[in-house]
Amino acid sequence: MPVRKTICIISNNHSTNDVRLYHKLARSLAKIARVYVIAARGVGSMMEHYTDEDEDKAGAPKPVRIIASGYTPFLRLFGIYRQAVKLKPDLVVCIEPLTMWAGLRLRRKTGCKLCYDAHEYYAMAHGERYPFPINWLASTLYYLFEHSLQEKMDLTLAVNDEIFQMFKLKTPEQVKKERETGKSFQEKYLRAPSRPGIVCPNYPTSAIFKEDLSVCNISHLIPDTKFDTIYLGGLSEERGILKLLQVIVQLRGKHPYLKALFIGPFKSEAFKSKFFEFLMANNLTSIVLWRDVIPHDKVCTVLKQARVGLAVMHPACKRYNKGVSLKMLEYLSVGIPVVTNDFPQLRDIIARHKLGYCVPFHRKDIQEAVEKLLALNPQEQEAMASKCRDVIRRYYLWNQVEPLLLETVSQLLGLTTN
Repeated sequence: MPVRKTICIISNNHSTNDVRLYHKLARSLAKIARVYVIAARGVGSMMEHYTDEDEDKAGAPKPVRIIASGYTPFLRLFGIYRQAVKLKPDLVVCIEPLTMWAGLRLRRKTGCKLCYDAHEYYAMAHGERYPFPINWLASTLYYLFEHSLQEKMDLTLAVNDEIFQMFKLKTPEQVKKERETGKSFQEKYLRAPSRPGIVCPNYPTSAIFKEDLSVCNISHLIPDTKFDTIYLGGLSEERGILKLLQVIVQLRGKHPYLKALFIGPFKSEAFKSKFFEFLMANNLTSIVLWRDVIPHDKVCTVLKQARVGLAVMHPACKRYNKGVSLKMLEYLSVGIPVVTNDFPQLRDIIARHKLGYCVPFHRKDIQEAVEKLLALNPQEQEAMASKCRDVIRRYYLWNQVEPLLLETVSQLLGLTTN
């Protein structure tokens, strides 16, 4: 039996159970290699190894999750490095810009290949911490730092076309052709070296469609009731949470038995206090339910309890204007119509297929859109639910991303012929 290659996915910020890291990248890559997810927190132990029994299992063995020690992001980098170097990886997938630095040290030590998973706008997020015009300078400097590290990667996974173009990536086929035919004088001497990359969107997995929900008993987490609206994701002011609470206050006048569900972690203790103070001040404690993060395999059950999905971000955070949120696609995948921002990439999905409403970030517009969806009769609800599920199955599933990911990584590791 040939020795399997080893892949380490490293993160100093995400959880070992993160949906993209573990349930997508790790689970997919486990089909061609041993996979370890090394992160700062989550599910796992301080060290685990594959056994012969794992290798003999039918199908792909589950990725191993390892928690690295360290009280700060910088200290965790050293913990991640120490754990990864023991595994002698053939490929290291770096999740945040700082982990690329650890990856470069690992390459010098072990000779491994490096991949950067560019699935967030880190430079823009960094710039938002500062007032104008310092924000522009901070964002630019962070981008230059990130890009200088990214150029040293052997492969980059871009979550969308904009990031693919931002890093001036080329497909592996284009890079291969350049090497075979040679570059022009301008490309050879006046431009940065071509770096291969692929677009790897953050689409839902097919597990969201499972019909057998008997294993998803969450009665101890969520009451077995029907919710009118649901929000799933991180809770902060820039994610529009206070605006959504204002909408619920107005909706309560026409829908006295309204039930709203918020699921996700708070960005800060200060905002958590602000959230519950708003509930108390507006007498919403009996109609608004909050729960912390729920396991990935129970998301399907929770979503099926709701009628309308909410994903309305504050437009002042420019990075939200550039992507399609995973939670919005998860709403649609179980048949829940959505109310979301009036951004071009969202209109292309929601408005074009008539799966809900894209509205401005105004309380009245959001309220009217929710009321229209709540007013649908059972036949109209089922027709829209069927359309939502069908669109996701056709165009927006991780299963459609996985073949290119596995083919590209296999070529990088020399598992297939070029």
